[in-house]
Amino acid sequence: MAEWSKAPDSSSGLRKRAWVQIPLLTVFYFLFLDLVFQFGL
Repeated sequence: MAEWSKAPDSSSGLRKRAWVQIPLLTVFYFLFLDLVFQFGL
């Protein structure tokens, strides 16, 4: 993480991080919805 903050092109680093985080967030979101529908909360 420290090396990323020192990198000159931080915008590309943020873009790479978004490419990783967005799919993970969608996966967790659908897992959460699945749990909600399973337990009928």
